[in-house]
Amino acid sequence: MQLTQLDAHTTAALRQWLADDNLRESARLSAGYQGSTYLYEPLQGEHPPLVIKRAARGFLTGWFHSLMLRREARVYARMAAVDGVPHSPGFLDDEWLVLEYIDGEALTAKRFELTDADRFYGRLLKVLNDFHAAGIAHGDLKRKDNVLVTSDEQPFVIDFGTAVMREGGLWDRLMFRLVRRFDYNAWIKVKYRNDYSAISSVDRQWYRPTIVEAVFRTLRRFWRVVSGRKYRKRWRQTRLDKDNN
Repeated sequence: MQLTQLDAHTTAALRQWLADDNLRESARLSAGYQGSTYLYEPLQGEHPPLVIKRAARGFLTGWFHSLMLRREARVYARMAAVDGVPHSPGFLDDEWLVLEYIDGEALTAKRFELTDADRFYGRLLKVLNDFHAAGIAHGDLKRKDNVLVTSDEQPFVIDFGTAVMREGGLWDRLMFRLVRRFDYNAWIKVKYRNDYSAISSVDRQWYRPTIVEAVFRTLRRFWRVVSGRKYRKRWRQTRLDKDNN
């Protein structure tokens, strides 16, 4: 049973729960520089759990994080008819973004356990196509934690905090087209696990590397070398291999 809007009873219960700092903080899922998320579990049988997002507060940046959260609420409103993404029953008191809770595991943990990988990635591609048709581009799908796998192997894309909306201005339209391309390239990257030589003739239509991504990859490789991260990772892998043997 999906909660499609905040009725008076749910709104009152949510306000009471959110006002209790101890109760709310005990249910915190994550916290970062942009804000915090909480898991609200209502009384049994009322409706499924909800995820509540709140923008980070701060003297200098609080206004910006609040602006981004309100923008994110608009993103979810646009995707109300899209399957495969969390739906939002509302934005409470101009402070709390309420989202459907998706019961799934990150693709990072499940990708080697998929019973039908081609079917799963085909479903994921449809999700991308559907929210693109709604005028939303995600932009951060290379992070496999942003794709969840449900128990019946349905894909869900989450975390649209930095998504791009297709709006009326020329800049918005250009950015939407660019970030939409990022999404398709990320789909290829995730499906083929960075082995671009394995891309099928059918899927090759979805992969068109951009100059922006090429520059970013070059800078990332350079940083990994100068920061020593590349060598630390190699050293850790060597130690792990020795321990396993």
